[in-house]
Amino acid sequence: MVLLELGELLLIVELILLLLTVYLVAISLREARQRSKLVEQLVHATRTFSRAEYFTTVMEALGEATSYVYATVTGTTPREEERETIERLLEQFRRAAKSGVKLRLLLPKDPTRLHMGYRYKEAGAEVKYNPSLLVSELRYMVVDGHTTILGLPERRGIEEPTRKGHRIYSEGLSLLFKERFEKLWSSESSISYEDYLRQAVEEAMASTPGVSEEHLANLFNVPPREIREVMRRREH
Repeated sequence: MVLLELGELLLIVELILLLLTVYLVAISLREARQRSKLVEQLVHATRTFSRAEYFTTVMEALGEATSYVYATVTGTTPREEERETIERLLEQFRRAAKSGVKLRLLLPKDPTRLHMGYRYKEAGAEVKYNPSLLVSELRYMVVDGHTTILGLPERRGIEEPTRKGHRIYSEGLSLLFKERFEKLWSSESSISYEDYLRQAVEEAMASTPGVSEEHLANLFNVPPREIREVMRRREH
């Protein structure tokens, strides 16, 4: 009888220890998740800060430009947290254009980049698209022949946003990138924003006959008037 009670007592003790172990493991897992979440938040904050620094460098260079700005950019639609920064950047483009600075931007030839192509065009820049930029990860801006800003993504891939920027004062380096840019700009494979939008619209109409202007505007994320202008030019 005593042995039976002792056995039951040991089982109870083992059960309590098991429950305590499960409880400690659960607490440990919760703390690990919280630490992981905290690390993710810190990494996100660091990335956001680095990207903000890059945009600040670009805006400063735009503000100092007096002759021209040639740049290759990703042209991706900004995320919600980036919209305010992009609006400030576009305003800086407008100011530069109004002061007589020649603005030329090359974007990857991809329909998803038509939205930012439109925004840059409205800000006063000449915009072209080139398919070779789809495989290039180096983004650069040449300002007045003496300043080059190199933008780099954090990871490989053209879809990756520019996280880090390096501003280099060198006429020799600026000349190299200017020559590279002008070669791409004048290439037969480069196409203007207007012609690329027309091409994209015609392809969409061929695949979906009778598609509405509103649908095309939503598809390419541009104002309906841009689609109407394409239609007007097609009729003439």
